[in-house]
Amino acid sequence: MTSTSDDSPVGKGKDRYVVHTLAGYKIEGISVGGQETCIILPQLKIAFDSGRCPQRCVYADTLCLSHTHLDHVGGAGHYIATRSLLSLPPPTVLLPAQRADAFEAYVASLRALDGSELPHVAVPIAPGETHLLSKLHCVRPFPTTHPVASQGYVVYGTKRKLREEFVGLSGREIKALRDAGREVTDSIEVPEIAFTGDASGEWTRSDHPVARDALRARLLICECTFVDDAVDAAGAREYGHTHIDELAAAADAFENEQILLIHFSARYKAAEVTEAIEKRLPAGLRERCVPMLVGFN
Repeated sequence: MTSTSDDSPVGKGKDRYVVHTLAGYKIEGISVGGQETCIILPQLKIAFDSGRCPQRCVYADTLCLSHTHLDHVGGAGHYIATRSLLSLPPPTVLLPAQRADAFEAYVASLRALDGSELPHVAVPIAPGETHLLSKLHCVRPFPTTHPVASQGYVVYGTKRKLREEFVGLSGREIKALRDAGREVTDSIEVPEIAFTGDASGEWTRSDHPVARDALRARLLICECTFVDDAVDAAGAREYGHTHIDELAAAADAFENEQILLIHFSARYKAAEVTEAIEKRLPAGLRERCVPMLVGFN
């Protein structure tokens, strides 16, 4: 495995997290299957799932919830409340559209318990829809399979590309065209970051265009709950999770520059995870994969 990551835990207890730098992005967070998952991209001020809300999550302006199991949504109330306490703007919370009413009821109960307003903007979003993060970035969900309504997300960046008819011209010629009022570039979207959330490996075979883009995003953050034979690939699918063997079988589909593997079952030791990656993933895929192992002995 190749990595430019710093795998040293920072902090103690529930506030611990790990820092990686992959595909040009700093990634902070923690992910232990069944306990907590929160992945933070500070450069984009976005977080995927709230886990137990590690402190660094609070500074993400946008929270994308993949589904509403408590190890992924349990910290959402604390996230919203702490932003208010720190006088930060109300956050935007994206979530599967099917769970909008349940999330509203959840926050309403927290308001009653906390005696505070918990200001936020909930955005129910479904595959096929787009949410703008900034002038240069947007996010789109893609369908995944899990026991409750779930979805992954892809963050797209906007770049300018020289139009085909002007390729080969000198800089002076291109400047002259611009000065004459000609549009010399086109705006294109590039999949930058993909996050699967909890999902069976079936998404890798999906025809959904955003799921296909997830496979070519610069950085893929992908769940990999099971890594041994105690639960095989078929068993993992029954739980709505991914087995490492499914990733190996789909190795040729992954065009990502780097892949952060997350959500390993708490039953494993760190050494068992790294050994499985070395033994079960083909070299071309293995070299791009980095496991998030904070929280594992």
